[in-house]
Amino acid sequence: MTQPRPLYYARVVRRTVSPLRRLPQVLLVVAASAAALAPPGDAAAFLWPNVPEQIARALTSGDVSERRLAATRVGELAPETAIALIQKGMSDPDVEVRLHLAGAAVRFRMPRAGDLVIEWLGEGDARLRLAACDVIRAAPTDRSVVALGRVLGDPDPHVRLAAAAAMGAAGLPDAVSPLLGHLDDTAPEVRAEVARALGRIGDARAVVPLIGKVQDSVPEVRRATARALGELGDARAVSALILALQDASQDVRVEAVTALGRLRSDEATSAIADLVAASPLPTGAFLGARPTDSGTSSNDVREAALRALGRIGTDAAVKVLLAALAKDDPAAPRSAVRDALVTAGRPSAAAAPAAAAAPAASAAPAPAPSPGGGAGSAGAANARKGTAVPALVGALGAAPSPNTAAGAALVLGELKAREGLPAIVRAMQRGVVPLRHGLRALGALGDPAALPSVLELLGDADPSVRREAIRAATALLDPARPDGRAVDPARALLVDPATPPDEKLALVQLLGRTGSPRAQEVLLPLAKARSAPLRLAVIEALGAARAAGELGAAVDAALLEALDDESADVRLRAAIALSRVAGPGSARALLQRLTVAAEQDRGALGIALSGALSRVPDDGKDAKDANDAKDGGSAGLARDVAAAIASAPDAARDALLEGLGRMPGQAAGAALARMASAAPIDDRRKIAEALAGHPEAAAALRKLAGDPDPGVRANAVWSLGAVGDRDALPLLQPLLKDPDAAVAGNAAGAIGRAAGRAGQPARAAAALCGALADARPYVRANALAGLTVARARCDGAAARDLLARDPAEAVRLAAADHLAQGGADADRRALARCAGEDRNASVAGRCASAASPGAPPAGAEDVAVFVVPFDAGRGGSSRDAPVPRAPFALVRADGLLRLGVADRRGEVFERGAPRGPLRLAVPAPLVK
Repeated sequence: MTQPRPLYYARVVRRTVSPLRRLPQVLLVVAASAAALAPPGDAAAFLWPNVPEQIARALTSGDVSERRLAATRVGELAPETAIALIQKGMSDPDVEVRLHLAGAAVRFRMPRAGDLVIEWLGEGDARLRLAACDVIRAAPTDRSVVALGRVLGDPDPHVRLAAAAAMGAAGLPDAVSPLLGHLDDTAPEVRAEVARALGRIGDARAVVPLIGKVQDSVPEVRRATARALGELGDARAVSALILALQDASQDVRVEAVTALGRLRSDEATSAIADLVAASPLPTGAFLGARPTDSGTSSNDVREAALRALGRIGTDAAVKVLLAALAKDDPAAPRSAVRDALVTAGRPSAAAAPAAAAAPAASAAPAPAPSPGGGAGSAGAANARKGTAVPALVGALGAAPSPNTAAGAALVLGELKAREGLPAIVRAMQRGVVPLRHGLRALGALGDPAALPSVLELLGDADPSVRREAIRAATALLDPARPDGRAVDPARALLVDPATPPDEKLALVQLLGRTGSPRAQEVLLPLAKARSAPLRLAVIEALGAARAAGELGAAVDAALLEALDDESADVRLRAAIALSRVAGPGSARALLQRLTVAAEQDRGALGIALSGALSRVPDDGKDAKDANDAKDGGSAGLARDVAAAIASAPDAARDALLEGLGRMPGQAAGAALARMASAAPIDDRRKIAEALAGHPEAAAALRKLAGDPDPGVRANAVWSLGAVGDRDALPLLQPLLKDPDAAVAGNAAGAIGRAAGRAGQPARAAAALCGALADARPYVRANALAGLTVARARCDGAAARDLLARDPAEAVRLAAADHLAQGGADADRRALARCAGEDRNASVAGRCASAASPGAPPAGAEDVAVFVVPFDAGRGGSSRDAPVPRAPFALVRADGLLRLGVADRRGEVFERGAPRGPLRLAVPAPLVK
């Protein structure tokens, strides 16, 4: 059974406080305001029940000032009410009223709002024409987009620009002909926007006309044209883009070389190589750049050229990149050259058949290949295997420079290319690869076969080599697979008085990673070391792997003793270690201490007890060790825990309920189900969370999903996503409309999980595609994430539309993950546009990485998270302690958001979280 993973808090609290106020290792900070401390219902803006009626009445008033004031307040209303009022008010004779209502229509992403403003395109007031373009851009329809064609000739260039932007955002092929007719607009800003719009639409008819604009007199037009040609993916543009590599504007050169990388044109490799060979200049220096250029430097051009060669990935491109390693610094954590070689060494994302992505509820027809080998030939070029690995191995076998050899080894390590292991080791032995860089590469490689070569260097005379050897050996070990090869060399260094203290701490961590009983025998005597850092490191290492028999009992005893330490740090580390490894024999002792202990110990004891209860053997199963045998099965202990809950103080109740949830066997689930019916609200919230570990008690979860308290419903719905089957889908679907955003958002995620587990993507699509239009951002985001988890798709371009236009970061991130699963040309173009244009760095980065996703970490693990809200009222600092009942939004590695309220300790327990990044986001009540 997986054990909870501690989450690391970035700031250590300095003063000595109780365990729950001293959590340097198990806390996350949620970026929210002080309002995050209020219950969910208190955070939303409050309107008196008669306010919507007052606004509606004022919008029909004969007094224009009253109508204007009412129009400004429409955005405060619930979406359903606001949309009805907007529809009625769009024909108001007053311009100001209509402009305010247009802004509200954009904010609410009002369906088919574009049709309501078509007549505005002929109004004499330019503000109305501009507003109409904005509305159509936010909510396009076929009719409204076609109507924009006549506005491309508007006398106001701002209106023409807005019309072109709206047509490009809509992505309709019917817009291509009108746009092509205005590529020669007198305003350069409009010409550039027309080029961008044509690139977004992705129609091959635009290729030849755009090639003619590569030589436009205005740099911004040339830049937009180069980007559009890259988005179109047509090989006919290669020659024009190669000429653009000599452009006087650095910005244009960056776009041109980036476009050539998208085209994966080996024909351009030689020209791009000239940009790589150019000596990097100091930041801000330009070669032939005009004074009006942006801050783009020749270094930016060179890095763009390196990225392009990595995407091209042919033998010739790899050869250029290998030559560039000679000038690269292998000591730098990252480098553009190595990143490009990693890209070239990985199989293209398009190499896998599209059908392997998943069965879809619906599939859009594939675009026809463009004449001259556009999208079709680009797709064929994508279907290649990485070519860099053989070249990198060959370079290590030759006589490269130290920089080249070190860089080649590091790239092989990052690629996890196990076939490169012998070459790296031989190059280290020959002195070709500097030892510290070779060790870093072996650690990144992740192949346990490299461990003997690493261990040989643990005692090297060079301190930098020793430290790198310790880091590499630690990375190559996994406590889940015991490996005692590192124990003896690590022990010898640990007892050597000449070993520096920092290396001793790293060696303790290394011994813990071995998972070997012999390592724990070495560590046990150090559990009472005088050095506080060493003692903390030993306690943490003892919690890395569970030992059996008498050794396991000795480890438990040492950690139990540490729970009495006067240091809060020691108690907390011991509690985390016990939660990972404590045997069932320690569960009763911890239970006794939790129910009678002093207040300052209950936080640490609860953490330890929850993990210990998860390892109690189920009744009827053989005990695995002496501890298991003497304490029996789970039924008796479950009864004892349930009995303790009845009289336990609030500070201990959540720990006990969580422990029952983690206990195996039906007895624990039955105990939770019995308590659910008459428990107070806080208990019901925790019970709903805990039942995620007991599929046999799904009936209790179904009942809790209808609880009056939204926090209970939110936890119950999320748990149903973990244990429910296809029969849970009819119950979950109506909850998408729950007035509480946490409940509705969790329902969207639960539907995706349940449908995915049942292998029914069509049912997920039927339920979730409609939720993509929900006014609440986290509901839209979880609907997308649920579709991704269930491997389902919706008709049309809904996800691409959300990626391009949704105002919420969480929704655009979910859309990027969803589109990365598809593989269609239109999806790839949308991700490429997002990577280059989204103003949010997180979203742009997600879109860029989605184009070539790596394999996600395998497996799942239980995670305990303590919520420490960020408090704007305290000068932007976080609090020292987790906050009871704090609203939270937990973002999992699979993109799903779990929403709700923390327990009375400020803790959230997530069972079976996918391995990978886990973070807290702004709670649902505070997201607009």
